Amino acid sequence: MKDLLKKSSVLNTLNSVFKACCQERSAKRSNEYYFKHTSEVPGIKSNSDITSALKKRLLKRGINPTPIKMGELHIFLAYPMYNWEQVLSLALKPFGTVTEFEWRSHGYDEQSSDWPQRRDAMNAEMLSVFERAHAIKPVDAVVGYLSGYTVSPQTVQSIGNAGAIFFNFCFDDKLNFPGKNIGGRFTSPASIASAVDLNLTNALESVMKYSIHGGLAMFWPEAAHPDIHKPYDVPFEYDVSFIGGKYGWRPNFIKRLQKMGIDVTCFGNGWENGPLPDVEMIKLYSRSRINIGFAGVGHSQKLMCLKGRDFEITMAGGLYLTQDNPELSLVYDIGNEIVTYKDEKDCAEKIKWLISNPDEADMIRKAGRTRALNNHSWEKRFQQIFSMTGLLEVS
Repeated sequence: MKDLLKKSSVLNTLNSVFKACCQERSAKRSNEYYFKHTSEVPGIKSNSDITSALKKRLLKRGINPTPIKMGELHIFLAYPMYNWEQVLSLALKPFGTVTEFEWRSHGYDEQSSDWPQRRDAMNAEMLSVFERAHAIKPVDAVVGYLSGYTVSPQTVQSIGNAGAIFFNFCFDDKLNFPGKNIGGRFTSPASIASAVDLNLTNALESVMKYSIHGGLAMFWPEAAHPDIHKPYDVPFEYDVSFIGGKYGWRPNFIKRLQKMGIDVTCFGNGWENGPLPDVEMIKLYSRSRINIGFAGVGHSQKLMCLKGRDFEITMAGGLYLTQDNPELSLVYDIGNEIVTYKDEKDCAEKIKWLISNPDEADMIRKAGRTRALNNHSWEKRFQQIFSMTGLLEVS
């Protein structure tokens, strides 16, 4: 069936439309459920409200941190490594000692068919690694990229009982939240939300979801690292480029741009050029006059969320033109730091304008990088949450 879909563009489009409708219907039902229960939880809007609520939660656990100097924290990082996650350890090192538990390197794979039978063993090993590290030097903070599918609430609580402040982030909670119940736990972070001190999400509308499950959450989007995502002094080679998988509505969008005379070169799984190594991918941002982005979640064009590329491209000095996701206005000055499009026609018109006005395009490119450096580095993200708890000494 998959081979048939690949060979038939019509069937592939219909399949994508069907999947998009299913995802949009599922997201609508989920939001309706959570909005119906919003009156059951206290409203928290500003970061100062979150800071106050967080400190109250910590005091209930007997934690009232004494501020520690930058470079002297002990952080326990628990996560699976796929690709971009390599930046996490690098971003945390300026804060002090980082003890990592990357469970895939320990022989555990949450995508394997026997994972529900093996996850308790992984949890036990993670807890053991934490306890050994904590015995050498007390762990001040835990940063997790975890879900109910990978970690139990009891494991989170056991680590928290040692006195560590527990942060957990998720960048995929617009869909499938709370998710399926497998082995008594939801596949999303919903099952561990109440055990975590502060849940971090890149979707503003998801903050309430964690509250319904007894957790405290805040808007905390992706970021980039200036030592990795940096500009390269290379000449322009492409007018417009896109990096990402070929699926959903993306291929038809690109075809329509090309029919309107836009020269778009695509890289990634499924495209003729194939994927690029990480360094070459970042170089491409500098080699392209314009870097195209898509904000859609899964196969849907209507459901949108912030993406890592929203910050990596600008940090690397690329001119970013992406789908008009309302949440982008929370992190950028639209039109001055990045440019957004509403549909294929609007996208084509803005591409032609940017190419015809290189000086204005360069101003946007530079302003986007300035914003990324000032506000959207991973170090700034972690500095924010460590400072909120009173854990990090503010200079």
